[in-house]
Amino acid sequence: MEAHNIDKVPLKFDQLKGKVTVITNVASYCGYTESHYNGLIKLHDQFKASAAFNILAFPCNQFGGQEPEACPTIKNFAIKKGVHFTMMDKIDVNGVDAHPVYHFLKKVAGPPKITWNFATYYIVSPSGSVQSLSGVEPLDLVPYISKAMSGEDEL
Repeated sequence: MEAHNIDKVPLKFDQLKGKVTVITNVASYCGYTESHYNGLIKLHDQFKASAAFNILAFPCNQFGGQEPEACPTIKNFAIKKGVHFTMMDKIDVNGVDAHPVYHFLKKVAGPPKITWNFATYYIVSPSGSVQSLSGVEPLDLVPYISKAMSGEDEL
């Protein structure tokens, strides 16, 4: 499986094997934008020393039209926020046009439908097992990430 980053460069998910990867959908104009982007930046800073950690943030405009801009504008917004994790191409996370990554994540870990921007975080272990957490802040993921990075594969 693969997806494009915000610059439209393909990212093959085979490259993520052996790493812990956090995946979520993001938006620039959401009431949760400030706290969740700040939390994601702190989460990235906490684990960035390990080459075995990634965050993939997928912009999505399916909830309240809160990500209306094109990828270059979204990328500039993220850079101004201080983002150094991987920003992905803008996608749909629900419906028939949902990206295959989200079809897969929802199928293996739930929930069956993403309810809003930043609503569900997926943690993918080094072996590829997936856990979803909904209604959490990014820093709530720390114990789950630490467990996965310690080699405890069952999330």
